[in-house]
Amino acid sequence: MSRAPSTQSRHLLEVKDLRTHFFTRNGVAKAVDGVSFSLDRGQTLGLVGESGSGKTVTLMSIVRLIPKPAGRIVSGEVLLEGRDLLKLSDRDMREVRGAEISVVTQDPMTSLNPLYTIGNQMEEPLRYHQHIRSHSELRSHVLDALKKVGIPVPERRMKSYPHQLSGGQRQRIVTAMAIECQPSLLIADEPTTALDVTVQIQILRLLREVQKEMNLGMIVVTHDLAVVARVCDVVAVMYAGRIVEKAPIVEMFEKPSHPYTQALMKAVEGERDATGRLYTIEGQPPDVRRLSPGCPFAPRCPKVMDICRGEYPPVASLSSQHTVSCWAAMKENGIEHIGLAPGVAS
Repeated sequence: MSRAPSTQSRHLLEVKDLRTHFFTRNGVAKAVDGVSFSLDRGQTLGLVGESGSGKTVTLMSIVRLIPKPAGRIVSGEVLLEGRDLLKLSDRDMREVRGAEISVVTQDPMTSLNPLYTIGNQMEEPLRYHQHIRSHSELRSHVLDALKKVGIPVPERRMKSYPHQLSGGQRQRIVTAMAIECQPSLLIADEPTTALDVTVQIQILRLLREVQKEMNLGMIVVTHDLAVVARVCDVVAVMYAGRIVEKAPIVEMFEKPSHPYTQALMKAVEGERDATGRLYTIEGQPPDVRRLSPGCPFAPRCPKVMDICRGEYPPVASLSSQHTVSCWAAMKENGIEHIGLAPGVAS
């Protein structure tokens, strides 16, 4: 399948009103419920939120790896350079994964086969997507990718098995596998969770360098705002399957407007209450099978109003690139409800 560049879209990736639901015996779980955003080449978007907020399901929807039959993308568009990935056949989508979109997973041991050497596993995508058959050419491409991610003595590491490598080395290996076919979009799902602090910094620096060198669009999923601050240009905060606030990184840290974003910031900054206890967000994330018509954060929100419990807030623009879905934030910024249409801004 050839890549057909589109002149209709100025963005590398556009996600429009994406909805992914899981149909279970206990009800329909609206894991992703109207998510929209855009991403350009050379730009990094951070998706932030607690576990269960819909971050990973959003990414798995983009690459169409939602577990079936329970999971289903019920509506929306995912435009990669103007082409809707949700309309592609399964065969065409397999051509996209690994070639145009690559994923760096949270735990590299789930991506690497313990029975095969690193070299054998890295050659497979090159055979499938770039149709390289020459052993010497395959070896050359693999060595180049390993060198690009800073693997020492790559000739030796090609012959190693995953269990013979450290956690940081394995993370570098899966990053090398993700970029060796020169994709245009790189997705990193919690890429530093299982690593110690010093290795985390190295991996984040590596991702940033690779992204700049190859001019990739990159999406980083994390619950750690410190990771966002290091690598992201734009931040989208997710809660209960929706984006509740989105802004450039500096503006988000200087003026977080949604109470949930503000709570996440306090937790990161280590604020303490009057008793000296570290700040925590009270309560639990909502059950996405039983969402109320109002704001799902209302039961945990310190700024809750009557309207919050009965009506979901529309998207309001605080600046040209800063949007928020919150009645309290609208009130604080003098934004009237009348004339605002519900939805999610891109």
